[in-house]
Amino acid sequence: MIIDDRKIFGVSYVSRLYLKYWKSLLFVNLFFCLLVISYEYHHLYSENALLENLQGAFLLVSTVAYFGLASRSLGHLRSAYLGTALLCFSFFTRELDLELLPVIEHVGFLFHGIGRTLMLLVLWSFYVVMVVRQGGFKMHIVNLLRSKYLHYFSLCFLLLVTGAFFDREFFPLEYGRLFEELAETNAYLFLALPAWYELYYSFKKSLSLRASVNGSGRAKPEET
Repeated sequence: MIIDDRKIFGVSYVSRLYLKYWKSLLFVNLFFCLLVISYEYHHLYSENALLENLQGAFLLVSTVAYFGLASRSLGHLRSAYLGTALLCFSFFTRELDLELLPVIEHVGFLFHGIGRTLMLLVLWSFYVVMVVRQGGFKMHIVNLLRSKYLHYFSLCFLLLVTGAFFDREFFPLEYGRLFEELAETNAYLFLALPAWYELYYSFKKSLSLRASVNGSGRAKPEET
C-alpha cells in the first residue's frame, strides 16, 4: 500500500487527540516531579534510568515506524519520513550508551565518539544526495511547512532547546537535571506521535478495505 501526500496536509485528528489528553500528559509530568521533589526518587532520572529508557524506547520505535512509513511512500513524502527516521536514530544513538551493551560489544565503536560521528555523517550524506536528486531542499522545506504535523516537530524542537538550557545550567536549579530529562522525554514523545498515528491510520484503513472486500464477496445477487 502506498501512502499519498493527502494524509500529511490539513487538519489533523491526532492534534485533536492531543488537545483532548493534554491534561493527562501534564499530570504525568507533575507526578514525576512530585516523586522526585517530595519523595526523593532521584533514581528515576539518573543516568540510564527510567526517563532515559523511555526516551530510548520512544526513539527506537519511532525510527522503525518512520522507516516503515517511508517504505510505503513515494516522492517528497518518502524523503520526509526517511529524514525523520534518521533524526530519531541520531537522537537514539546520542541518548543511550549502546556501546555498553554486551550484544553489540564488537561494534560498539559505531555508537559513540568518532565512530558514531562518522556513521551518522555517512547516513546523512546519503540522505542529502537523495533529497537533491528529488528536486532539492526548497520543495522539501515547503512540504514540511505545509505538514499538519509541523506543530509537533516545533514542540519537539522547543522542548529540546529547553532541555539544553537546563543541561548547560543557564538556569541553575536544584532539580535542573530532572527538568532536562522530562523536557527531552516529552520532546521525543511528540516526535513519535505522527508516526504512531499514521501507522494506526494505515492499519485501520487496511482493515476497513479488507472488510469491504470480504463483504462484497459474500454478497449474492437477488433472484428474479
